[in-house]
Amino acid sequence: MATAHPLPGEPVKRETVMETVSRRVEGLIRSGELHVGSRLPSEPKLAAMLGVSRSSLREALKGLMFLGLIKARPGYGTYIQSSLGRAVGKHFQWMLLLQEVKYLELYELRKILEPSVAALAARRATKEDIARMEAAIRGMKASFDRPEQYMAYEMSLHEELAQASKNVAVEAMLRMMYGALAEGRRRTLHLIGNFASNFRRHQRIFRLVARRDAKGARKAVLEDLEYAESLLRQDLEIRDHLRSKLQKPDPPLPSGTTEKKRPARATRP
Repeated sequence: MATAHPLPGEPVKRETVMETVSRRVEGLIRSGELHVGSRLPSEPKLAAMLGVSRSSLREALKGLMFLGLIKARPGYGTYIQSSLGRAVGKHFQWMLLLQEVKYLELYELRKILEPSVAALAARRATKEDIARMEAAIRGMKASFDRPEQYMAYEMSLHEELAQASKNVAVEAMLRMMYGALAEGRRRTLHLIGNFASNFRRHQRIFRLVARRDAKGARKAVLEDLEYAESLLRQDLEIRDHLRSKLQKPDPPLPSGTTEKKRPARATRP
């Protein structure tokens, strides 16, 4: 992999110990000395392999553990993560929190990806995939009076559609987004006026996928996402309105009047 060099006159950025350790661990994985999911060597051996002190290594491993790149198993050692989906999903959540990415932008991305995912699912879903989708649909139908449970089954249906696409890259991307969007989805639950109507949209998606109707499934998913996006827009408008009311300054007093002062509280002699 090519290393970027600073341009003339550009300050040289010093690499942190964590960046150094991360880069060198990556190199060991590329060379085959370490494998995904494998246990890291003992601290003295790993420090020697990476060319850093043991104290620096400990600090760097704490940072990598926080980022979700490695995990510790008490009594067994430290391992390279076999899957980074959950860790990256957490990063997505922080990007939303810090407003690097906006909720509506993620919904725009969903509208680009998920209709095609539904079409792939209609072509590629196995009997087992269909059975899991049907279980999610049954769960939704039984949860009209429990919105949180309803949402969990709804997201399960979307995850099963992604899995049925048989495209691991798309499935990983959508799972990360779903985790990040969970809070925003929860905020819109009270805006769903009719859970039965919402359910029928998802039941239609399932039936189209089960019938191998790729074109119909694509269209049905897009319609559902547009409805979900409309709920999100309502929620954002409500929040913006409340925020503006809270930030609105008090109206000025009429000219020639002064604010009445409260009489001083009498003190006992």
